[in-house]
Amino acid sequence: MEGFDDKSNIGYPIPGIFLNTDTGAPMTNCIQCDYDLLKGDRYYVIEKVYKTYPEMGTTEVLFEYAICSHCYEKMKDELSAESMANLSQYMLENTDVEAMQARIEENPNNPEAWLSHCMIKGTPIQGLSEYQIGACFLGDRLMTDFMPPFLIGNMAIEEMNSILSQKTKDQMDDFMNDNFGIPPELRKDLILI
Repeated sequence: MEGFDDKSNIGYPIPGIFLNTDTGAPMTNCIQCDYDLLKGDRYYVIEKVYKTYPEMGTTEVLFEYAICSHCYEKMKDELSAESMANLSQYMLENTDVEAMQARIEENPNNPEAWLSHCMIKGTPIQGLSEYQIGACFLGDRLMTDFMPPFLIGNMAIEEMNSILSQKTKDQMDDFMNDNFGIPPELRKDLILI
């Protein structure tokens, strides 16, 4: 995944939902190697995990990160072959591609509107107690040539987590502990897409 020389006319500006929650600015560095993501010569993924508190009428970001394509691919390569095959099969069989495409066609210039439903279960975002979102970027642009922005709700995350090998779960636990200080017993399910 190499970068482009002139990216001004490709992709979309970074949607507000993918900006750093604390600063409101773009995420600038890879969580693993500290690479300057805004240089624009390397793709990267941003993922955020949310929890809804209906009694308080709020939704909070539990954690967020940006990871460059080099580190992302390295991390995926370390996951067990069994887990990767299981996840690929699950996504192939369960992703509602037609509904995702319809949301994109209804709101072609509004990527945040594409994140209104779980891409697996179709549950509206308002009906989710927890969910994660993610997307691919290059410099200061949201890119859709590899994958559109996605939202996965807690029911789908639980199903996906149940088909992961123990080796993969341990690696995800290590990632959470190393980067967020969250021990395995408190880890929320995290699925790398």
